[in-house]
Amino acid sequence: MFETSLCPECGVPDYVTKEHLWLDNGDIVQARDKRHRICLIDCENLDPLFQGTADLIGMPIENIVITSSRRALRGYLKTFISKEVTERVMRRELDINQLDEGFRALARPMGLGDYQYVDMRFEGDENDYFTVSITEPFSVPICAGGHAAAMEAILGYDHDVTYEEVAPNKYHMTAYPSIHHWGFKGRLNVDFYQHEEGDLELEKCPTCGGPKALSAFKWYLDRGVIINQSVKRRSVLQGPLELDPVFQELEAELGEDVINVAVEAQRRFSKTGFYSMGDVSTVEEFREVLAVRGLGNLKELKISRSGLHMRLENAVLPVIIVGMMQGVYEAALGLDSDLDWEHGEDGTLTIEVTPRS
Repeated sequence: MFETSLCPECGVPDYVTKEHLWLDNGDIVQARDKRHRICLIDCENLDPLFQGTADLIGMPIENIVITSSRRALRGYLKTFISKEVTERVMRRELDINQLDEGFRALARPMGLGDYQYVDMRFEGDENDYFTVSITEPFSVPICAGGHAAAMEAILGYDHDVTYEEVAPNKYHMTAYPSIHHWGFKGRLNVDFYQHEEGDLELEKCPTCGGPKALSAFKWYLDRGVIINQSVKRRSVLQGPLELDPVFQELEAELGEDVINVAVEAQRRFSKTGFYSMGDVSTVEEFREVLAVRGLGNLKELKISRSGLHMRLENAVLPVIIVGMMQGVYEAALGLDSDLDWEHGEDGTLTIEVTPRS
């Protein structure tokens, strides 16, 4: 049975600090497999971002979100399940529900929500299914993809998933065997993380060894919820490979302009006041905020009435970061702006925001 406890000094679950490494370049990686990068991100904006993007392009994107999260999370979960374990499950020597119970428990310190077993059928044919409930999911489509990923990690073959809301903020999600749509072949591939040296050094908790700044977050393990106490917003530990491929697939299917549409959706959401310049007071503080969250290494940030300039090395989730910075700038100064940005092959994100004349 999986168990985790909170550090008595900083309040962070030991699973979080033992299974993940905070590197010197503003990145977080999985300790078991350093090819898998993780981020601690605000998550209340995710479903509004997906819906806003869908509204602007005039077509649903939920299937892409589910498929992207399913593939990425499967890679993460497979590090906990050996080939031998999968073979023993198929021979009925191990209980699939007990293994999934471990994954459901892992979801809570990551802030995904509270998964619980509902029902299953496992006879080794196309009529099999596995249903869970999830209360307070951080993102409905990503959590649906995550449930399918858990089944794939355990059983070793592809699954689809359906869901329905059964009570306010509570869903039943059912995964079942399926051959995924041929249109995704050759796309939605996982690009594994490659480390680049940096110059960051985060102060550590003397008790657990994790970043001391994580004490700003409160873990509600029974609910599977993480709250950033300084700004009263929910956060989640999630891999960028579950989000970046969503927009890469949209670009492959609909063209380059759809990325700008997604940035615009994030700008509109950010401008409503979800974020603010008051969240951090200095550039160095913002650098630490980004590094603790695994979003990259901030090298330059200049903000004035004449514009905003930002350079972030090893950046991930550029759509979210770019739209957020533009929206926050506009909200703070009460103006409209023009945007120019680039995410280079080396991972460096450059943002230029200028007031619209």
